[in-house]
Amino acid sequence: MKFRQKTKPSLGIEITPLIDVVFLLLIFFMISTTFVAQPGIQVDLPQASARPDAQKPESLDLTLTKEHRIYLNGQELAPDQLLARLKAAPGGKDRSLVIRADGLAQHRMVVFVMDQAHQAGIGKLSVATIERER
Repeated sequence: MKFRQKTKPSLGIEITPLIDVVFLLLIFFMISTTFVAQPGIQVDLPQASARPDAQKPESLDLTLTKEHRIYLNGQELAPDQLLARLKAAPGGKDRSLVIRADGLAQHRMVVFVMDQAHQAGIGKLSVATIERER
């Protein structure tokens, strides 16, 4: 008598749908992620040989363009509004301000911004530069 051998069902995980889901997630994150470090206002930063300290997340970012436009955290301000906005910014005495001034901006505007920051009680002030090529 001939006995039929029972065939065992193959136990395994079908990975084709799993791979499809992984690729869809990869495409989603590639599209939704932004890779721009400083979006928005384009300024030509001056060069310096010293390496700046890392910017703290709670610091204020002030951008000064060569057309003398002032942006505080990406929002344009008139020069007469700057002092009030700096005073109203959160952070207390530990506030810090990073000035990103265009290399062609007039020195008097940079000094004006620094003076307004001092009057607002900002204790830490830094000027953003790019590293000089050697």
